[in-house]
Amino acid sequence: MMLLKIAERYAEGRTLALLDPEDLANVTPAQSREWVRLLALGLIVTGTVAGALTAGLPDAAATPLIGVVSLLAWSVLYGGRMVGTDLVDVMRGQSRG
Repeated sequence: MMLLKIAERYAEGRTLALLDPEDLANVTPAQSREWVRLLALGLIVTGTVAGALTAGLPDAAATPLIGVVSLLAWSVLYGGRMVGTDLVDVMRGQSRG
């Protein structure tokens, strides 16, 4: 029933009023935890850089290591859910809705 109401109002162009306030009375908003993923990614990359410098790796070895670890961390944390432009929006504190 609720989907029908949303569909009808969307078809009418009432995109700012798809549901009535009483329809959302018992709904708890979802929490955005993108900042946790972003913080974890930053810590992993920074830790990799610091570890490579502390270990005294030459630049020819440290650069690919940092790139591979960064790519793996990105893949594990975001799993294809976020593209580069979304990362910029997260850093700016914006959300996609």
